Amino acid sequence: ATAMLQWYTEMLAEDAMEAMQKMAGTKPVPVVRRDAAGNRLDIEVDPVDLVPGDIVFLEAGDRIPADVRVLYCTDGMEVDNSALTGESMPEPRHYGTEKPSQPPTEARNLAFFGTTVLKGNATCVVHATGDSTFLGKIAQSIKTSYVKSTLEIQIEHFVHFIAIIAIFVGLLSMGVKIVQKAPLSEMIQYTACALFSQVPEGLLPTVTISLMFASAEMVKRKVLVRKIDAVETLGCVSVFCSDKTGTLTKGEMTVQDFVVVKSNGTAIGKDGLELVVREKGSSVFPKTAAPVCDCISVCGILNNGAELKKDQDGNNFWAGSPTEVAILRASSEVQGGPDAAKTLKLKPENQKIFEIPFNSENKWMLTVHGQVSSGKVFAILKGAPDRVMNYCSLDKASTDAIEGQMQMLMNDARRVLAIARREITSPPAKFEGSGPQDCNFPLKDFEFVGLYGIEDPPKEGVDDAVIKATNAGVKVVMVTGDHPDTARAIAKRINILPRNIPGGGDAAEFSVITGMQLDSRVPKSDNFTDNEPPENVAWWKKAVTHARVFARVSPIHKQVIVQAYQKYGYDGIGDICAMTGDGVNDAPALKQAEVGVAMGIRGTEVAKDAADIVLQDDDFTSIINGIEQGRLCSCNLRKSIMYTLCSKVPQFAPTLAMVFGVPEALTIAQVLLIDIGTDIWTATTLAMVFGVPEALTIAQVLLIDIGTDIWTAIAYAFQPAESRLMARKPRHPKLVKLADWGVGVYSYCYIGMLQCFFCWVMFFSMPGIMDIWATKQTGGGEHPYTSAEKLQVKQGKTIYYWTLVMGQIAAALSTTTERQSLLTYCFPNMALNVAFGFEVVLGLMAIFFPFMHGPFDTAYLPKKYVGKALIALFAIVLIEEIRKYIFRTLEARKACGWCLDTDQVEAIGESEEESSDDNSESGSEEVSSDGGRAPLIS
Repeated sequence: ATAMLQWYTEMLAEDAMEAMQKMAGTKPVPVVRRDAAGNRLDIEVDPVDLVPGDIVFLEAGDRIPADVRVLYCTDGMEVDNSALTGESMPEPRHYGTEKPSQPPTEARNLAFFGTTVLKGNATCVVHATGDSTFLGKIAQSIKTSYVKSTLEIQIEHFVHFIAIIAIFVGLLSMGVKIVQKAPLSEMIQYTACALFSQVPEGLLPTVTISLMFASAEMVKRKVLVRKIDAVETLGCVSVFCSDKTGTLTKGEMTVQDFVVVKSNGTAIGKDGLELVVREKGSSVFPKTAAPVCDCISVCGILNNGAELKKDQDGNNFWAGSPTEVAILRASSEVQGGPDAAKTLKLKPENQKIFEIPFNSENKWMLTVHGQVSSGKVFAILKGAPDRVMNYCSLDKASTDAIEGQMQMLMNDARRVLAIARREITSPPAKFEGSGPQDCNFPLKDFEFVGLYGIEDPPKEGVDDAVIKATNAGVKVVMVTGDHPDTARAIAKRINILPRNIPGGGDAAEFSVITGMQLDSRVPKSDNFTDNEPPENVAWWKKAVTHARVFARVSPIHKQVIVQAYQKYGYDGIGDICAMTGDGVNDAPALKQAEVGVAMGIRGTEVAKDAADIVLQDDDFTSIINGIEQGRLCSCNLRKSIMYTLCSKVPQFAPTLAMVFGVPEALTIAQVLLIDIGTDIWTATTLAMVFGVPEALTIAQVLLIDIGTDIWTAIAYAFQPAESRLMARKPRHPKLVKLADWGVGVYSYCYIGMLQCFFCWVMFFSMPGIMDIWATKQTGGGEHPYTSAEKLQVKQGKTIYYWTLVMGQIAAALSTTTERQSLLTYCFPNMALNVAFGFEVVLGLMAIFFPFMHGPFDTAYLPKKYVGKALIALFAIVLIEEIRKYIFRTLEARKACGWCLDTDQVEAIGESEEESSDDNSESGSEEVSSDGGRAPLIS
């Protein structure tokens, strides 16, 4: 059943993946082939049916269906190689030959499967398909052997821990029966029962259900979990290595700034320039920008190679070079939208009559508009600022002003283009030429219009998400192929790097690391070993501590960076790494990381196949929210384990619960809380040696196990987060095990002893129990019970059972929070509240309903004894509240150097219990050095 649940959950994820794949499907490709007779065949073929040697025709907007060699292409053809390289800048293509030593990925006459034609058209020959393509080879290289997740390792450790306890309990039970000189059959029965009652049979289904619930919650946050156990691992992540393009940024070029002249292009030195930027928050240009930016926006629309098209479904999309699309989109926005821009271009006075396309030699594009017959003609020149300014009439003051604005934009990682225009008073009958040398019209004395500041901007909310991650003890690291200056500027804007880095020291030296620096630090084998050169080890230790940006990196560098954090991070223990990415180049690193996160919209199929998690909206903030859900899942799973094991031994203790012991192994969403159990069994088992009457029957154990505990444990899956969940450092699975010494101390020396104490107090408080025990002690041998004594013993069992139920409710209430007081946390989990009610109702039915007396060996209790058992509930909760208060106080004093008075301590304690929605307001300094979690027992 558990396997079916896990299969069903992962099947849902795969169905969602297939749906996204269908959305990304490609259309048939025009192909030229020859038939058997050598005649030309012009056909359309599905991409999967292409073979090497096919001649294919590609145009702007087409997804390249195979690895191809360009036979012919239009001048200025560009492709988007971001799926391979991760960079959003277009790359030019030509049909000339390349040097034999040129790497295929850098050859300009090759185009690769999975990339897109942005500009121009081409005739190509297919040279590789399927697994033989560059993308296919990477896909094959990441098919590595299965590696255990952190959850599997933790569950394995926990099972070993429980096995030791179970064997010890079994041997102890056997010793008791030997002392009692019981028959061999009874000895084996009780020993086996005691041993197997410790085995948490519900562990596997409870963990699975827990992760299913967490996975469903993450889908609501647009996080698709492909491998269900990645949920828990995500909550343990301490380093987040993120690709820049399309993950931290939008993945599309956008005009962020217009720089326009205040009066006219000839008086810039006197009147200056005006900078118009997008409004913060709305990311649109202010309405007041329309008149100021009218000229630069009109020129941007007319002098543009991009256009608005419709896809097969009738939806509009921008086609063309990313830079051209960015200018056209921004200019259209200022003019009132795409329709207004279309109307503007259709006006007779704006009719395009001549064009010189952009090329790598000129580095500008020129268009001529108007009607020659009317004599009203004007030219627009757009391109690299230095080239455009050469054709403008500018004095030194004007040039200095323009260059000053250019430098300011470039400091903010903008790509800057300039635009100018001029009237042509005596136009030729036919415009001709390709440059200043052969044009038959004047190509000088242009009037400077302005500058475009273009960039791939950060996504909205990413800066806040980085702060949230930092406060949670998660280090966000940018890994990109972009220029270091561009990467540094973006990193500062989204809070990965501080605005001002103090000069000198390792922090400044290692804040931004380039691929060139990494080349000499790459391990000689596939991964880092203990035999690396000492100087490399020292360098990497500093790098993983201080680096926040890796720029100009190659695909192999990305994988090495993840390996370095896993080897040298977390003070040599090794960080738990997550890696985000969308391109084929990211796939090896996605596979290497403990949690690989692929983009659902932009991501290639190779990246998605290598990933554990897919972001359906490509939003970095979604995965940070996913970390919170992963932590909540882990925290609740541990709380459930604690509650489950609290009821494990006390329920079988008095009678050594024979053939069954259904443990509420683990529930839906809690594997993190390390506090477990009870220790009553030791006292009750030994009590039988001293002749204490049986306090709890097997049937009552069954009633507690199946009737109450399992459902309560499962209800933990719905437990809301405690305050400041995202203000603590992540749990490191190598340091904080699922079950360690803290578990034993808390389980068997604390909660267990409390429950044991109150159960026995209530048991011996029943009338006649002490007399019966005294009679057995002094009479020797077996003492046959009278009818009255049998009723008294049965009532003793009932009060023991009822007190244990109250003790379990107290344990559940105590474990709902780790440090926060129940007075502020209250009872937000309705499922758990219903489970409490069910436990109470079932317990009262066992006491007051005669039809349950026989099967469960209970008896009617006077109401005053039923009420007395509530003492156990309130006392255990009160003791836990005192413990939590003490530890909150100690943590507050420790954080402030033990210098606070009582009022200050209480103020800090109250602040710790604020809602986790306020976590983003606190700085990363608030994360304590011990992982942000107080030990349960000092």
